[in-house]
Amino acid sequence: MLYRKIFITAALTFFCLGYLDGLGIETVLAAFTMGKAVGIIGIYTDKFFYFETYKTLKKADKEIK
Repeated sequence: MLYRKIFITAALTFFCLGYLDGLGIETVLAAFTMGKAVGIIGIYTDKFFYFETYKTLKKADKEIK
């Protein structure tokens, strides 16, 4: 799945610009590492915070009354 996104980005860049400008090794490394880093930070954040949507809070408020 990840390789497909990189390929699509490269193909669109090539077909729109005619050359691969701005698609360097940094872009590929960022694509591989950012998802994992965001996942780790999300797990760490979930240990300290509890997130709910407005709908669930509104429903819980009605049940209390």
